[in-house]
Amino acid sequence: MSRLIPALAATLAGLSSPAQPDTWAEQKCALFASAWAEVTDPPPPGLSPGFTDETDSFIASGCATGAVCPRSPQDLALADTLTLMAVAEGMAGSFLPYACSD
Repeated sequence: MSRLIPALAATLAGLSSPAQPDTWAEQKCALFASAWAEVTDPPPPGLSPGFTDETDSFIASGCATGAVCPRSPQDLALADTLTLMAVAEGMAGSFLPYACSD
């Protein structure tokens, strides 16, 4: 997973889109969606289907609803990487969807 951090940093730093999001919430979601797309292309081995489905649903909601529960060690490592990158971009940890009910 340590190789993902430089890749995520480069991706997030190099984001440029013709249509910039209007609000900080939209910007955070766009950054998160771009980082997710980068780290899952190709999908790392060992990610649980629930983790990817829940993340896709969170992004589809505009990053407004849904919880994502990291189940496998690979899920947790990817969630940790995305969390570090999100915080480095100035997002509060409370933005992130990671939570498990059990």
